[in-house]
Amino acid sequence: MLIAHVLRLTKWEWFKLRKRWMPWILLGIAVLLAQVGFWANYAAYHNDTVQEVFSGGSSSFSTTFERDDETVSLTMSCSDIVNDRMPPEFDQLTEEQKQVFLNDVEEFSGGGACDNFQVADEFRKGFILPDSITGAIGGFSAVGPLLIMVLAASVMGSEYGWGTLRNVLTRGTGRWQLLSAKLLLLLRLCSDVLIILAVLAVVSSFIAGVIPPSETGELADPGTWLDIVVEYLKIVYSLLPFIALSVFLTVLTSSTAVGIAVSIGYYLVEAILSPILNLNDTLSNVTDYLLVASVNTWNAAPLVEVEVSSVSGEQSSDALQAFLVIFVYTAVLLGVSFWLFMRRDIAGARGD
Repeated sequence: MLIAHVLRLTKWEWFKLRKRWMPWILLGIAVLLAQVGFWANYAAYHNDTVQEVFSGGSSSFSTTFERDDETVSLTMSCSDIVNDRMPPEFDQLTEEQKQVFLNDVEEFSGGGACDNFQVADEFRKGFILPDSITGAIGGFSAVGPLLIMVLAASVMGSEYGWGTLRNVLTRGTGRWQLLSAKLLLLLRLCSDVLIILAVLAVVSSFIAGVIPPSETGELADPGTWLDIVVEYLKIVYSLLPFIALSVFLTVLTSSTAVGIAVSIGYYLVEAILSPILNLNDTLSNVTDYLLVASVNTWNAAPLVEVEVSSVSGEQSSDALQAFLVIFVYTAVLLGVSFWLFMRRDIAGARGD
């Protein structure tokens, strides 16, 4: 009965939220960024200049040879080197000259000039199924925490500012049921966004397969489609502590603006401090227990990655540690949020 009541409240919270501009603007940002990444991979696959932009600039190797009283000039860009493309003039060289040229190219590329360049097939994965779906929802992990913290603070804090929260509670709506409904709504919205990004990735992949220039390969490459489900579950789980953080700060301050500002501020400060802490061997261990660093480790690792030490027999998995750190942050922040929400008086309209 209580669960049904919470679900009804969640449905009612959605009816209220869908009429506001905030969730649709944030969804538009997520969709725009995902589609920009999709078509950027498409452009880089078909255009060496775009590929060079993504790789941080152009770099090439040039040389000349004398053949039959003629000068043969050869130039190979990093894009040509990583994709094993030889210049047309290569066939005009003698066998000895060809070997000299190949040695020079190998020396040039071995010096690190082309380390940042990706093989064209890597860009192709960005717009061919099923990798395009995985890339779309996986890419959301970069901007998703910021968007969901803004949304969570807005969902939780708007009624503080409007002064409607007290009216809702005086009508008999339980406090923990109301807070649970808002949290379930935020979790559902995270799930819905990922599903929308996945569907749009499928549509874009079909479009990329039929517009000129036509693709030489298949529309869908062989791959593990189960990876999509794995990536989906990982991203949803990684967003939970950011929801909890934003809700906690909003409940603590009874302010949408403060909830957004402090939660995003924490995210940015940790992102700046983590590389600095890693410079020190002692302080680098601290980053293993920070929220953003743990989420990044979790998103970068396979879903199940358990290493067993042959000496002590203890599990020493970075992914498992990150999973537990995320769980602790989420549980503690939500626990304190419920405690505050249940015990504190609800003031009237604040105007923020």
